[in-house]
Amino acid sequence: MVPILRALGVLAYACLVLAAGCSGLKTYPDAPAKNAVIRIKTDSGSFLSRTRADVDLFKVNAACEAQYLGSLRLEDSPLELGLPIGDTILLAYVFSRSTFLGGRDSASVIEMMLAPRKGYRYEFEVSYLKNTYGATGVEVGPGRPSRREVEHRRLKDCVAK
Repeated sequence: MVPILRALGVLAYACLVLAAGCSGLKTYPDAPAKNAVIRIKTDSGSFLSRTRADVDLFKVNAACEAQYLGSLRLEDSPLELGLPIGDTILLAYVFSRSTFLGGRDSASVIEMMLAPRKGYRYEFEVSYLKNTYGATGVEVGPGRPSRREVEHRRLKDCVAK
């Protein structure tokens, strides 16, 4: 029952983010130590539609409870940011498409969880092209060419420790 409630909570939050748009949601704080970069590729849409990508960041505790840290609109590429070291962080990429003249709005979310490590760098590629969206990430080790893929992990799949 608890996993269902948690999933409903995340879904409700995603709907809230989409409904609120730019109306006062907390911006993810700019940290001086940048250990991550997000590169974005999107179709700008057409005269009658608009596509937008955002990332919502959460800190996830051992009980799999998510604390909202803030959001960033993914307009400028590349976007450098600092992820907290040692915490489990959920990045929820929200892809929204809106149409004008009475059309409908739609959104899709891709979630990735990771625990950033000291000395490592994180590189993410986010795309929404021709109605196809995706997000990938890699962890790059310090001083070596080793690269490890960041898995797509959803909050609803989190296992409490």
